[in-house]
Amino acid sequence: NLYWTDTGTDRIEVTRLNGTSRKILISENLDEPRAIVLNPVMGYMYWTDWGESPKIECAYLDGSERRVLVNTSLGWPNGLALDLEKDKLYWGDAKTDRIEVSNGAIFGCVLRKHVLCFCGALCLGCIYPALR
Repeated sequence: NLYWTDTGTDRIEVTRLNGTSRKILISENLDEPRAIVLNPVMGYMYWTDWGESPKIECAYLDGSERRVLVNTSLGWPNGLALDLEKDKLYWGDAKTDRIEVSNGAIFGCVLRKHVLCFCGALCLGCIYPALR
């Protein structure tokens, strides 16, 4: 399946790769949905919303059991990466110039300086930010 966020319609949608079975999963209480990443092993999706009240949320892949993971100290969260092996969620914030990480309830800043967050990558446990 292919999942995406649509900032124009403020929705999260899914379709099969051949374009059939398109479905709106989440369309309420989204302001400016941005990045999305999936954990197919656990059946979760995570996304950022950098609208009036920025936050990072998650839900099951069918859109059920939605909950807010982070809603403090965020500016423009617009990039996500999931490290399945280490069970960590990374996000880039273009307003605060940070890459941050969450491991359950533990949050920490990974990189704070001169980061263009929407063009970074996470590969084999290493973070490769795009520097300004």
